[in-house]
Amino acid sequence: MQETILVIFIITIIIALGLFAFYKYNLNSIEKFKLEYEQLRAYTLLSTLPNHPQLQNSYLGNPENSIDTSKLLSLNLNSLGNKEIIIKQVYPKIEDKLCSLNNYPNCSSYLIYKKESSEKNINIISTPVSLYFPLTKEYRTGLLEIKWNY
Repeated sequence: MQETILVIFIITIIIALGLFAFYKYNLNSIEKFKLEYEQLRAYTLLSTLPNHPQLQNSYLGNPENSIDTSKLLSLNLNSLGNKEIIIKQVYPKIEDKLCSLNNYPNCSSYLIYKKESSEKNINIISTPVSLYFPLTKEYRTGLLEIKWNY
């Protein structure tokens, strides 16, 4: 009788360890899938955001391949997840200031969207963009940077 109880107890422990290992494996694969999904969303956003109608510069109704910096001051993007999107002017180099209505166009970075989470791991991707300044009618080089937490 004691041997039967001991065998059932050992088998129960082995089954419980197997279920725990299976649970951890599934949890890790879900986290990996989540990271790949968030990375895919960030790359998609990075490639489509410069062509967004609220950002794109146009001349006589024809869209141009640049971002209108005057539109960046009043931009309102929603539901992009836990990301931070910044456009920085790279060339010509000027003093590093966050742009607002008071200091435009003598600033170098535009905060487009910001929603942070408590996660500590941060991924950063960026791409060069062309910035158009309608007040001075000149083009400058910028960097579109997306930071997301996972």
